[in-house]
Amino acid sequence: MNPDDLQTYRRLDTRSQARAAFDDIVARTQRSLRIADDRGEFYGLDRKAFADALQALLLRSREATVELILHDASFVERSCPRVTALLRRFWPRLRILASEESARNYPRSFVLADDTAVLRRPHHGSALTFVDFGDDAVTEARALIGELAAGASVAITPDTTGL
Repeated sequence: MNPDDLQTYRRLDTRSQARAAFDDIVARTQRSLRIADDRGEFYGLDRKAFADALQALLLRSREATVELILHDASFVERSCPRVTALLRRFWPRLRILASEESARNYPRSFVLADDTAVLRRPHHGSALTFVDFGDDAVTEARALIGELAAGASVAITPDTTGL
């Protein structure tokens, strides 16, 4: 992803603005996408556009990876059949993890694309989102997502019954 193609730092006050920025960043991702969120509903992981962008990313390179770390993965399991179909096809490069119990009250959300672009929400209950390409924001997001991933467990597997 080339950050020069996008504005550097922006504050987004509405969900529609946040989704548009999310869609733009996901579409530009070349190597890795990591999302840490409460359920994945805010960014619309159930939308065809998101599933299509994930598929394009995973087809673009055999090295590309996607990791969703969710406090509650039931939204994806129930409402995102396209994502779960991709899970069957691209496992283990596409993983859906459940955060550990002690992290479930963590109120912040991060999207980290190619270790160059960050979308962060200070609280799951708010639409307020920040888009940032700064080294400090990327470093913070990488560390926090890494910490959440280290304690997470697989939430949905390709052979989960009912998918």
